[in-house]
Amino acid sequence: MNSPDGRECSEFPQDKKTALGGVRTSTLYLLNPQERTVDKIQVDDCAITEGLRCDWLVLLNDLISTEEIFVELKGSDISHAIEQLKTSVEKLSADRKRFPKRCLVVFSRNPRFQTDIQNSKKRFKKDFNAAFSLVRNRSEVSL
Repeated sequence: MNSPDGRECSEFPQDKKTALGGVRTSTLYLLNPQERTVDKIQVDDCAITEGLRCDWLVLLNDLISTEEIFVELKGSDISHAIEQLKTSVEKLSADRKRFPKRCLVVFSRNPRFQTDIQNSKKRFKKDFNAAFSLVRNRSEVSL
């Protein structure tokens, strides 16, 4: 995927473990035991350069499954992360309603869990066919 300024935003790792991180922020590890080719897209300041946006988008599209995984690396501001994920899905999803998605917020400091998190889980499922989850910094998630 090329960004509006022409930079290449994608990598295609086939590693058993791929890190999604940023400068001075949380990290999420994607476990890929079958060494599937994934499309790892830098969203923040590459695929989307203005407005709200998440940090990463990982696309899976092979004989095993098709899925879009949107990732926001956060300290503890979950409500802002939710807005970033929503905007990114609306702008980048190949099919907002049909393709299965995961929207993950990686947090490094314990967020204040509010009822809006439960509401967001329902809203993401209904609006985007997406499973919404909060995961701790340095967690491992299987593809």
